[in-house]
Amino acid sequence: MIRVTRLNGEVLYLNVLQIESMESIPETKIKMMNGYYYLVKDTADSVMEQLKNFFHSCIVFEDANR
Repeated sequence: MIRVTRLNGEVLYLNVLQIESMESIPETKIKMMNGYYYLVKDTADSVMEQLKNFFHSCIVFEDANR
């Protein structure tokens, strides 16, 4: 899950596996797989950074010295 802030200040947690697309218009519009979309204050770059961190946390790297 990632944390974003709606235009009215409400905090929203989104399932990253359900995000279909994003658009900057100038706020960020996040479209979900179910057709719903959310307008958020977060920039597309900050959302992408959260997505990158989420997926990176899911990957376990083996110790190279073993």
